[in-house]
Amino acid sequence: MNLTFKFDVGPMLQQLAAVEATREADLRFALAQAAVQMMTWMNTGSPNEPLKPPIRFGTLRGSASVFVGSKLIGIAPSEGGEPTPATAYSANANIITVVYNTSYAAKMHEWKGGWGKYTRQDGSAGAKWIEKHIAADGPLAMQGIAEILKERAK
Repeated sequence: MNLTFKFDVGPMLQQLAAVEATREADLRFALAQAAVQMMTWMNTGSPNEPLKPPIRFGTLRGSASVFVGSKLIGIAPSEGGEPTPATAYSANANIITVVYNTSYAAKMHEWKGGWGKYTRQDGSAGAKWIEKHIAADGPLAMQGIAEILKERAK
């Protein structure tokens, strides 16, 4: 006895592709939310880490922008000066990148001291603000991504 049957997986593959596209869109949304939150925390301080970039005219803080992959997600509000936030960047799709686009951003991040009066008056401004927020707030941002994905999967 010989039995033969045909099992058409076409409709199932179409449904799987639709689910995959939806999950990919959900991931992009979650990453974008976390990216903007991290940039905001870096610029204004967070409950876990109050440190902010040094300030004189506001150019450095206003030069912040954030990308998910190569897509511009947000630009920090200007606090004065002449900020030049980056509007283009290239990275892998699931990478969050915060850019401080001034010629002296790296110098100020690594600066050892000798701050001007506006940075001293701020009280929570100084060097290493990026890496301190990544350490203090990175796990919270990851938790936020997980919560968004969980909510959108319902």
